[in-house]
Amino acid sequence: MKFPNLAWAISQWGPRYKLAATLGESESWLSRRLSGRVALTDSDRKRLADALGYPSGWLFQAPAPPESSRLPKGASRSDEPNPRLTKVSP
Repeated sequence: MKFPNLAWAISQWGPRYKLAATLGESESWLSRRLSGRVALTDSDRKRLADALGYPSGWLFQAPAPPESSRLPKGASRSDEPNPRLTKVSP
């Protein structure tokens, strides 16, 4: 799914068919929008946000890695230190 916060909110809410019924739509209507086969309109986003009880901006924000996992510009994963296991003497 394109919007992980939306997926999480739906999973906390309950079965998708109940969410679709709350919106006055069919489960296939909801499925087509969640899968990306049909684009979500601003109206769809507002209805989903209202039904789920979360701000639309949060539900539909683009996923981003946590700050600690972002590398400085020009750096690569191979530049990161590679801790090694050390032998423990008995």
